[in-house]
Amino acid sequence: MNKIRLGLSISLSGKYAIQGRESFEGISLWVKDTNSKGGVRLGKQGGQLPVELVYYDDESSVDKCRSITEKLIADDRVDILIGPYSSGHTLAAAEVAEEHRKVLWNHGGSSDEIFNKGFKYLVSSITPASQYMRGIIEMVRKLDGEAKGIALFSAKDSGFSTSVAGGAKEHALKNGFYVTEFKYLSGTKDFSSELCLLREKDFDVILGVGRAEDDLALAEQILEEGIYAKAIGLVVAAIKEFKEALGEKAEGFLGPSQWEPAVCIKPDFGPTPREFLYEFKRAYGKEPDYTAAQGYNIGLIIQRCIEESQTLDNLVLREKASELTFKTFYGDFKIEPSTGNQIAHRTVIVQWQGGVKYVVYPEELAERKPIYPRPKT
Repeated sequence: MNKIRLGLSISLSGKYAIQGRESFEGISLWVKDTNSKGGVRLGKQGGQLPVELVYYDDESSVDKCRSITEKLIADDRVDILIGPYSSGHTLAAAEVAEEHRKVLWNHGGSSDEIFNKGFKYLVSSITPASQYMRGIIEMVRKLDGEAKGIALFSAKDSGFSTSVAGGAKEHALKNGFYVTEFKYLSGTKDFSSELCLLREKDFDVILGVGRAEDDLALAEQILEEGIYAKAIGLVVAAIKEFKEALGEKAEGFLGPSQWEPAVCIKPDFGPTPREFLYEFKRAYGKEPDYTAAQGYNIGLIIQRCIEESQTLDNLVLREKASELTFKTFYGDFKIEPSTGNQIAHRTVIVQWQGGVKYVVYPEELAERKPIYPRPKT
């Protein structure tokens, strides 16, 4: 063996292309950085092997992702299988990986459905979707003891959206809110009927938990219709494309983020958040979103497990992953042994203020105090 081959199905085109490309850029940067340092340590004599990334564009198609995953395992015979972007794609890839007893290293699928399937060959690095909106709900409750109503928009045909919505509703009820749900089909362009219903009730908080295009369309129509809420939180608000689309109208919007460079983390190995930010900007001429950080981070996790176990045997690597607890620039890593679910990493809440995205919750990690209530425009 003269190299370690990693396989990847990734959305470089289609509806998930924005996040898919960011994920791919993060993974590719880890490959480049690792090889520049000689590769991954593997061998009793402390030798190193370079890594090779074998990848195909799944065009944001679940069926294509499934066939690519099969090809990577059966035909390309990759040593390590990295998961795709999006929960639906990750679920499909995990099913194929399970059939082949191949570990799927998951960086892009957070739907709780993935972890309720009983997969044995799964290692996940990201906070589960059901926890995405907890921070916004907790933050509003701390700032406003009188806040009562939450309008919750979710895509009923999306496992990810359903998971986020379910967790948000449960947490909101525990914190004394009432919740009115508005369910739609992914790809909906017109939310006018739902927004008319919003005018009939006094909601303190609006939450949108669809895919990026859905949340962005919802945000634009909320602004066009002049709908007001003290806090508006959207999954899409954490990525830079949200600001690019809305411009100065992004002011005050909140969103959950898996990673932000401003969060001070002292990693056990690998780059610091600031070093990753610098290297990514130097490589691609732009700042990374958390999806890029997730891609780089899964490479670090794979590397740590290989170097700790000194093998590419998937069963041994899966067992090693369940034993390890460590910290990278991305945050804490620890999985629940039986499911592979990530139980240590936590999201932060960001808000656009003066054209800049700042961490505003939890308080111990906040760069700025949250603007609450959201200013009326």
